[in-house]
Parts: sequence; C-alpha cells; structure tokens
Amino acid sequence: MHIAAIHNLPKNKEELAGALASALGVTLYEAGARLRVPGNGPIVVAVSGEHKVVEDIADKLHAKGFEAIVVNEDEIETGSSQFIVRKFSLDERELVVESRDGESLVIDYSGIDLILRGTCIAVSSKTETIKKKKFSPGMAILSSGLIINKTTKVTREIITENREGFFNLYCENRPTTVFFENDLTYDSLGSEMKPSRMANFTYLLAELRQRQPDAIFDDRLLRRAEQALLLGPLLSPEDHLDVAIALLVKALRQKK
Repeated sequence: MHIAAIHNLPKNKEELAGALASALGVTLYEAGARLRVPGNGPIVVAVSGEHKVVEDIADKLHAKGFEAIVVNEDEIETGSSQFIVRKFSLDERELVVESRDGESLVIDYSGIDLILRGTCIAVSSKTETIKKKKFSPGMAILSSGLIINKTTKVTREIITENREGFFNLYCENRPTTVFFENDLTYDSLGSEMKPSRMANFTYLLAELRQRQPDAIFDDRLLRRAEQALLLGPLLSPEDHLDVAIALLVKALRQKK
C-alpha cells in the first residue's frame, strides 16, 4: 500500500476544496469533507497498491498548491522490523532495553529525536445464540396443557474493543523502539515503581522526555478520533494504525 497525504494546510483550507477535487478527481463535496477536519494535517487523500499512482497524485497536488507527502509501502513499519521492548533500564546517560526475544539494545538519550505516544485499538466480534422460553397460549391449548412454553432463538453480535497504550521511540541508527504498556516489565524502576501498569508506563514516558527534552513529542495517536482524522475516510484506525504512524513520522521529520 502506498499513500498520498496533504499537510501544513492554511486556516482557510475549506477554500481549497475545488483545487483538491480537481487534483484527486473527486466531487467538490468529497473534497470539502476531507478539508473540514480540524487542524492542518497531515490527512491521507489517496491510497493505491501502485507507487506511480500516488506519485502522480502528489504531483497534481503540488501543482494545485498543496504540500504533499508520499509514504511508500516500505516506509510503513511492521512488528518484524521494530524492536519491541520487554525489559528496560534507565541508566544515567543511556537507555538499555531488551526485546521479547532476549536481544539487547543501548540508546543514548541525546540521540532520541522523536517520541510518538498512541493507543492501539483492537476490535473483535463473535456471534452468540441465546435460547429463550416464552409462554405460548396456542401451544398450551393444542397440547392440552402439556406444553406451555415456546422456545425461541435470538442471535446477536457481540463486539469487544481492547485498547493498549504505546509509545514509539526514534533514534538515528537504531531500529524503531516500541513500548507497549501491557508488555513491559517494570521491575527496574525499583523504589519508583507505581501501583499500576498505567502509572508505571506514564512515569517511564515522562522520564524519557525529561532526559531528552529536545526530542519532538507528539500524542495525536492517543485517541481514535485523531487517528481517524489522519487516515481520512479511506482507512480505519483499527486496521491501519501503522499507516498513521508512518505518515506522522514523515510529516514531523520534514518540519525539522
């Protein structure tokens, strides 16, 4: 999957609906809906399996005066290319982390240039059939009172939503280091250890930000509504959070 997005939009961005409609080949209404979201972007406006398609769209967007970003498929990271942290140690000058597989990585605090805070949302559904018995006068009469209840089946869909906090830490010449709230072991905090996972997770993030105050920090991925704003109507946060992350990283680094 390759995407094209627009960003650094002006305050009067709604006035650009005509230009966006022309560049994307969509209706004025569709273009206006994408521009009516709060903020100045980035916003995904095109998705394709072909790199050339989004590059051509980006060229049209540039020609219409938009700042466009192209995120290619190989820039969208998956878990296999990331360092998923299980254990950590906050040393005086460096962060030492250990992965789920027992691999170790040392990160100098001064090398951290970006921290993204967010929430993973996983939605699952299952179908449940419930049997209910209800008094049936008709059956009671027909069976001379032997059968007075009628069994009915009601099928319903049960949707479950699970949320987990995370933050991604970016450092030059190091893989993206990912901290999941429920995956981490917090023993290394020692006397600073808090009574809950959430409190420990919040403390760890605050400590890292304090030890490298120059790092860019962004928490627009913390809420589903803001994830949806980045991804636009074409992609869902539950299925494409990795796209939102890749887009936000590229947009933030272009500002540096």
